[in-house]
Amino acid sequence: MTKSYKLKLISGGASSSGKTSFLHGTLKNETPIGVSFMPIECFVNEGDSYKFILWDLKSKERFKFLFPTFCRGASAALLFFDVSNYNSFEELNYWINIFRKNTGKIPIILIGTNLDFNSREVFDEDIEKFIEKYHLDGLFFTSIQEEEDNTQKEAIFKYLVEKLDPTHEIFEFSVFFSNQMEDEHLENFLSFFSICPICKKENHFDYLKSFFLSKNSDLIKLRERLLKLVEESKCFNKRYYNNITLGIPCCQCYKNIFGKS
Repeated sequence: MTKSYKLKLISGGASSSGKTSFLHGTLKNETPIGVSFMPIECFVNEGDSYKFILWDLKSKERFKFLFPTFCRGASAALLFFDVSNYNSFEELNYWINIFRKNTGKIPIILIGTNLDFNSREVFDEDIEKFIEKYHLDGLFFTSIQEEEDNTQKEAIFKYLVEKLDPTHEIFEFSVFFSNQMEDEHLENFLSFFSICPICKKENHFDYLKSFFLSKNSDLIKLRERLLKLVEESKCFNKRYYNNITLGIPCCQCYKNIFGKS
């Protein structure tokens, strides 16, 4: 049976720390009270999901009295700084104190951005001392080039899931950001295969998204064939179209047919 978790994730850092750039664009549901929200879904193995709601705290003085409330209930935290801006690194002390005071012992992952900049101001020795002082749970670096794809993001969130659920052995992993929901291929896929062709009940979107985003080579080939077939089906002669059923079985029908979950 697949597992599904919903978790609160907080992020902090100086306004020049590169948080927004790392997350690819504007965060959703921005509010006037110093926090923005962004859903991030991680799919593990054959359909298990970890749904994070990211609370991104804004580094503005007038909002700081609200930060203790925003932190409560968080399962983990991301802490950002710009390796080419020492001031952003110094501000980490403030964020660590806020997080630890209001969340307890949760995993905190440190992320250094703009690693490919020539004018580096924060060096490994300072970072190592900081991690040792505050007993942080992980360190990652990103560059402008790496932010153009999901490779480093997947590594960070895979590590985060492993920290939160160390008993869950991971064979396949993919991460799905809210800005990817605008992907035309994904929207068409979810719409076309939303109904099980056998029982006519609605398919679970998590099930479909997990399939669509899978890194399994066989499933990738199958997905590409299905997308191609969807396009070709638009040109089917009406005389034959009604005799052809395209679809993906729901979890229960798949189990009934193949005898596995």
